[in-house]
Amino acid sequence: MGWMSRLRKPNPNRKQLLYFVQDLLTDDYFAVVRITWFAAGKICSVNELVVLRDDKLAIAEFTGLVGEALRGGADVSVTCIAKAEEVGLEPS
Repeated sequence: MGWMSRLRKPNPNRKQLLYFVQDLLTDDYFAVVRITWFAAGKICSVNELVVLRDDKLAIAEFTGLVGEALRGGADVSVTCIAKAEEVGLEPS
């Protein structure tokens, strides 16, 4: 995913979206993360990634994915088994 964020510079005029919902997931998933990338004001790519629950570094992997996507100017939608506070997000 790193190459995607390096291709685009965030548009400071576009309001980013971070959507987070806590819910049950199947298949030992810790989180499902959907990242929507933009170029010239239009959607140019959508990636969907999963973080597995049995991964000892699940929270670190999760925060790395979400943080890099947001720094790169993408919108991020997350379904996670943990509460927002447990992964370093502040609910609004």
